[in-house]
This record gives sequence, structure tokens and C-alpha cells, in this order.
Amino acid sequence: MTKHQRWLSLAVLGAVLSACGIRPMPMASSGNALPIEPPPIGTFDAQGLSTSEITVALRKGQGPAELNALAKSLGYTVKKYWPQINSAVLQVSRTAKPVSTGVSAMAATTLVASLRKAKSVAAAQPAAQVILEGADDPMYAQQYGMQQMHVTDAWAIEPGKATIKIAMIDTGVDLTHPDLQAKIVPGYNAVKPEESVQDTRGHGTHTAGIAAAIGNNGAGVIGVGGNCAIMPVKVIDSGTTDAVIADGVIWAADHGANVMSMSIGLYRRSPVFERALQYALDKGVTLVASAGNNGAKNDPEGNPHLPSTYPGVIEVIATDAAGQKAAFSNWGTTASVSAPGVDIISTLPGGKYGPKSGTSMACPHVAGLAGLLLSKHPGWSPAQVKKAIETSAQDFGTPGYDPVFGFGRADALAAVKL
Repeated sequence: MTKHQRWLSLAVLGAVLSACGIRPMPMASSGNALPIEPPPIGTFDAQGLSTSEITVALRKGQGPAELNALAKSLGYTVKKYWPQINSAVLQVSRTAKPVSTGVSAMAATTLVASLRKAKSVAAAQPAAQVILEGADDPMYAQQYGMQQMHVTDAWAIEPGKATIKIAMIDTGVDLTHPDLQAKIVPGYNAVKPEESVQDTRGHGTHTAGIAAAIGNNGAGVIGVGGNCAIMPVKVIDSGTTDAVIADGVIWAADHGANVMSMSIGLYRRSPVFERALQYALDKGVTLVASAGNNGAKNDPEGNPHLPSTYPGVIEVIATDAAGQKAAFSNWGTTASVSAPGVDIISTLPGGKYGPKSGTSMACPHVAGLAGLLLSKHPGWSPAQVKKAIETSAQDFGTPGYDPVFGFGRADALAAVKL
């Protein structure tokens, strides 16, 4: 089929769907998904589930044709389809008009059962709300985390390479911050694709500074990742869902991210989000995630916390200046290592600096270390990076592995010696 014929076919399909009162599914000429719009504010129930959107994972061999037919039969529109993971997010029709099967469009939570019965669907559930987990540089003396992890000593062996991109899956980044600006590569706003990745909340700017703030520039702070680049991927603004996060993860994986730092949390399973994580791992991206701030034990089945409890992800527990587990930090047998996460000084919007606490702060310490390892060993797989970080960690707590500290506190110097 020629390019002209393909677009003609899409135009005909759009006309047919429009005649049926269904918005056609957006398709991109490159095979990649088109931008997703954020859900309306206030569309989540008490459990943090969307009342207007549903994520759908299709079975192998099923695709856009089956998805469009299903959407039409149930009164949905396809908001976005990801060919990379054969999944989609559906928007409940805002007009409660009867459709061909006689089923009226209604709240997402009441129609999930119908989707799950469809032969083309492997999994379906309401979109779920995701939350944030909370040198000569003049503030280096205050950066106890960098000192505990022996970061500047590690730089003598591997200072990091600008070709290694650390994607910050977060609230965006302050694009003009003097300790970040020169290291920022093009990013993506998954919340509002037509807008920039400028951070308006501060969380993403803070985590970006921990991961890879410019070192030895006579200003502010340093980041663990040394010369590694920062790729801002904005997935949270006033609110977000697992569908938006999945979109950001897929985009970063498709645009050259080597590492993803994910200081976010979803306390439930999500087939679409999990497919996105596996897609990134399969593309060779090292995934690092915060353990969560509930002070609870994570369990992949009984008490899941995505993305950190997903297999292959480096889950990071937070410790304090005394080397103890932070009281707020989650823990559990899926944890890889611990890292400093209490009163961490880093970059803030407006060229400012300040402290924040949370497993959100522990995560980018380890993401930066992953960047150093990939700078030294560019051919390493995510599993090799994960193993190196775990085996080189400083043992804390019970000798050997334990669920409170994982394999111990991450040690940049020991890791880059491998």
C-alpha cells in the first residue's frame, strides 16, 4: 500500500466512524502513538480510579480494527492506541446516546466488566491515579548523600558521558536553571503534548538535580550522574493516570533514554503500565523507581507499588544521614538498594535550591549511578546494571540481603570499579 493509499484508507475509516458518532482512533504515520490529553480534573473516585477512562491491553493478534469495533459497540472513543505494547486508553462517550448494541455510554467503572468479556481484550480496568513520592559547588558540603555514596571519587574513574540520557519521568524540569540548563536534551509533555516540559511544581526539577546537576561549575549542587544528560518527561501536573505515565515511558524508550528515574507511585496493578515498563526493559532501558512513602512493606501481589515492584526495576529505599531507613520509606523483598532520601539539597525552579525528603529523592541518586555505569559499560543490559548496583552496595542492617535496606546503600565508587 502506498503512503497516499494508506492515508486515503484512514480518511475513509474516519468518515465511517464519524458517521456512527464515534471519534476515529488517532494513528501516526510513523507507527507511533499520537499525543494524549489529560483526564478532566475531578474524574477520580475515592479509590483513585477514573470515572471516564479505561485502559485496555489487547490480546496477541488483535489490533486497531478490533479495538475500534469494540469501542463502537460499547459507546467509547479511542483516546490513544500504543502499537508498541498493543494497548490503549478509552474515553467514555460524553453523550449518553444508545449505540448499536443498545448499551448506553456510562461511567467507566460500570463498563469494565463488559470489556473484560471481549475476546480481543487481555485486561481492562479504569485508569488509575498516580502520585508523586515526594566538588567546587558551594552546597556540596551539605550534600551528605553524595559523600556517603563516594560520588566525586567515582568520577575519577568514570565522570559520566553526555551521550547517556537519564529520563526524568516526573513533573518536568526548570529549563533555565543554571545547574541544569546546559545538560537538558529534548523531552516530552505527556500531560499536555502541545506545551513545554517546564516544571511548575518543583518535584521534577529537584529530582533532576540529584540525578545529574552540573558539577564543578562553581554553582549550587552536583548530581550523581556527572556529565550524563537530562531528558525531561512530564507526566504529572495537577494530576495524572497510569495511561499518561505509560505514554511517557514509551516515548522515552523510543527517543533514546538509557535510564529512567521514576519517583512516582501507583498502589495497584496496571496491565498497560506494566506493558510499557516491559517495553522499555526490552529496549535496553535501565529502570529505577522509588519504593514509596507509606512506611509499608511492598508486595507485588498483596501490596503492589508500581513501577518499583515490577520485575527488572531497581527499587530504591530511602535512608537518612545516619544511615537508617527513613521512617516514611516503604520496604520489602522487591527492594534492590537504599540511598539517601532525607533533607536532600537540590535544584528548585527559578534558579533556587532547597531540601526535600522522600523516596523520590533516593531514586535519582541511583538513577545517576546507573548513568555512570552505562557511561563506562555502554553495552550493559538493564539486568547487568541492576546486578552491579546491588552487588557493590554497602551492606547495612542484617548481613547480606534484607528487605529493610535491600543489598545495602548504593556506592558509586564501588560500582564503577566493576
